[in-house]
Amino acid sequence: MLRQSRPLHRFGAIALVGIAYYLGARLGLSLSLVEENVTPLWPPTGIAVAAFLVLGRSVWPGVALAAFAVNLPISEGPVPAAVTALGNLAAPLVAVVLLQRMGFRRQLDRQRDALAIVFCALASMTVSASVGAGALVASDAIPSSDLPAAWAVWWTGDAMGVLAIAPFLLCLPLYRELERWTWTAWAEAGTILGVVAAVTFWAALSDLAVLFLVLPLVGCAAWRLQLRGAAPAALVASLVATWATTRELGQFDRGSLAEQMLSLQAFNACIALTSFFLAALVSDRIRTSDALVAAAADLENRVQLRTAELSEANERLRQEIEERSEAELQLSQEEARAQREHHIAETLQRSLLPDRLPEIPGVGLAVRYVPATADVQVGGDWYDVVLLPGGLIGLAIGDVAGHGLPAAATMGQIRMALRAYALQDPSPVAVVSGLHHLVSDLAMPDLVTLMYLLFDPTTRQLRYTNAGHPPALVSDGAKAVFLEDGLSPPLGVTSEATYTEASLELAAGSTLLLYTDGLVERRRVSIQEGLDRLRLEAVALPATTLEELCDHLLSALLEPGQVADDIALLALRPAALVEAPLTIRLPAEPRMLVQVRDALRRWLHESEVSSSAENDILIACGEACANVVQHAYGVHPGEMEVSAHLADGWVEMSVRDLGEWRPEADRGGGWGLQLIRGLMDSVEVGRDGDGTEVRMRKRVGAEVSGE
Repeated sequence: MLRQSRPLHRFGAIALVGIAYYLGARLGLSLSLVEENVTPLWPPTGIAVAAFLVLGRSVWPGVALAAFAVNLPISEGPVPAAVTALGNLAAPLVAVVLLQRMGFRRQLDRQRDALAIVFCALASMTVSASVGAGALVASDAIPSSDLPAAWAVWWTGDAMGVLAIAPFLLCLPLYRELERWTWTAWAEAGTILGVVAAVTFWAALSDLAVLFLVLPLVGCAAWRLQLRGAAPAALVASLVATWATTRELGQFDRGSLAEQMLSLQAFNACIALTSFFLAALVSDRIRTSDALVAAAADLENRVQLRTAELSEANERLRQEIEERSEAELQLSQEEARAQREHHIAETLQRSLLPDRLPEIPGVGLAVRYVPATADVQVGGDWYDVVLLPGGLIGLAIGDVAGHGLPAAATMGQIRMALRAYALQDPSPVAVVSGLHHLVSDLAMPDLVTLMYLLFDPTTRQLRYTNAGHPPALVSDGAKAVFLEDGLSPPLGVTSEATYTEASLELAAGSTLLLYTDGLVERRRVSIQEGLDRLRLEAVALPATTLEELCDHLLSALLEPGQVADDIALLALRPAALVEAPLTIRLPAEPRMLVQVRDALRRWLHESEVSSSAENDILIACGEACANVVQHAYGVHPGEMEVSAHLADGWVEMSVRDLGEWRPEADRGGGWGLQLIRGLMDSVEVGRDGDGTEVRMRKRVGAEVSGE
């Protein structure tokens, strides 16, 4: 039943609006000035605006049908009538849309509402005036010379309908919604309306310019009765002035029709603006006064309530003091825990990546790490370089999906586990398989990709396994190729994974590039395009150092200040040791002795030194370096420099430090130097203010000679 009543109510509203529009139109046409269809007062426009504001724009069919029915008998045919009806419908719709955009309230109880309805009426009615007057000219109902006068009368009539009729209709619901008037108020309203009508009639018929006398009377109605008094008073004044204009009486009997319409519209606008503005001002004052009274009453209630609450405050205060002391204790504990967690997070972040790359003779290394500019959290991209027994070098590049401490913690676990697995069995398959089982058993929630490589500097053999990571790139300066073998799924993706290994010989002077996807991946761009750009840029500067190459790749592939993801870039380049004399500078630490021995062995091997001579030189150099580590610097760190070169079948070496040795009687030992003299053909020890240098020479045969 309710569903059936809604269409009936809507149909009834449309019919009621259409009937009111038609009757108002017939009334307005009785005051027509141009061709019996252009009138200075067009009540239907005000009826339509009021209907749209109160009932909604859905009642437009009633306005359209009534407008067509009114215009059809007075037009030159159905087409001009339809065009005119369309203008009559469009003008109030435009006015209502503008009013609603301005936040208009139909109660007209704000100053902005009064200004809005006046200026919207003057502006939006140009639509109907332009359409209607144009239709008259197009249908030959009036000559084109009468277009300005017809347009002015039409615009005046439609604007009058909005200024006079619409506020009056909008104020009618207020008699029921607001406080009801007393008999005294009704009597006062009737008196004011009578005086307004009489004064307006007298002023309009008088030859004197005294129409301004109506303004104080309309203002009085607005002051005393607000919109419920101001709207009827403005309507009465406008009707009387319009009637005088149509009869060309008094003030409106001179000038052209356009001038008369301008005078009438100016008068109506002043009446409407004065009455509605004053009514809104008074309503606002009354509303403010009521709000102040309500606020005072509310304040009084609040004071009473607060007074009652204060009687209980003393007891609660004691309890609050006790609770506060407990809360302060808990807060101090929370602060201490927060500081501890923050310190742990900082320590974790510092330990995620290597603080520096190892110095490996004959092998160049360079690295870059660029955090994302859009995320200040710790990322999951990582790299590592691990020195393994036998002079092997383990290289790793990986990515843990996501950001924040969970991804960082996963990254740290994998990096530490990789080092442990590599020391146990450095082969790529063994290391990656171990990490796969670790990720699977620990049920790490993040996706983990990894490429692990094992490089032997002596043979330049490179073995690798790729677990779902972007492929490494090898460049010889002229061309670059991706290492696309040894591919397997990311770690932990499948319960059982079989990893394969691939290998190649890394030529001296070639460059190995490891990177994470942030270097080549861009939104809305294929990753293959990024890989192609990397391959081109890798050979763009073939003669550069590794540091320059890394800087060039970052500047060429990244947009300044726009790094969407973390980027790790690791570069390795083996050098040909035989092409030049060997020079090694390393910290004077025991762990560096292995690197010195491996680098010297490679140099001797590439120089085609015999095995027996090679062993003697390695032992002698090892003893000299061990003496530097043990005696040169004591507890303070320092460096040692080892150099070797071939000259006419002789290997000439020197081991130099910048420390200060203790006297032999104080430091004990002395057997190392005797061993060196027994292995080498000549040994000289020089000491000066800059340190100690041990110079050694060994005959390696006439078949081996240096440049």
